[in-house]
Amino acid sequence: MADKVITHGFGVPNDPLPHQFLVRIPAGRTDTVEVWEDFGAAGVGTAAQRLCRATVQRDTWRQVAEGVKAHLNRRLKEKDLKASRFNAGDNRVERILGRELCVLAWAIEDATPDEAAIAFTRWSSHRPEELWWLFQQIDRDGGEWDSPKTGWRVAIRHALIRDGEEAPKTPRRPRPVDPAEKTPDLFSKF
Repeated sequence: MADKVITHGFGVPNDPLPHQFLVRIPAGRTDTVEVWEDFGAAGVGTAAQRLCRATVQRDTWRQVAEGVKAHLNRRLKEKDLKASRFNAGDNRVERILGRELCVLAWAIEDATPDEAAIAFTRWSSHRPEELWWLFQQIDRDGGEWDSPKTGWRVAIRHALIRDGEEAPKTPRRPRPVDPAEKTPDLFSKF
């Protein structure tokens, strides 16, 4: 019988200095939520060991937090890993799941709560590998974390929100996976 994998937060492996994302939820009810990438052992001794990827207004975060939690926990359940929830303070998110979350955070960082609901619905309907690709495109764009109105950062906002459209009543189901397509493992090194 195989031993159960020990994780922390949303699927972060029980390794010393893992590559992970941190969702910082301050105790203050109006302070912004921050999404940080912690490069772990690979970033030790460098200027970029931790990088703030996005900041989201608290009301906007509240609009999507439960849905994000359910999305992340569904992904963890697929790998038979324990579920988690968001609390005040640093919430640890596995690096691949963090990339998916970061795409949503980039789309809603200047959004209203209603726009965030629209973005969440569209974001949740994408396959994981589509979100990973989007993360890579936005990350390579070279825009600074505090300049969300440039390049791919503004494109993802328009793609997920599409000003003037109302949010569907329920989140769309993710597209079924084609058996011919192989989805990369959540914890694989690539």
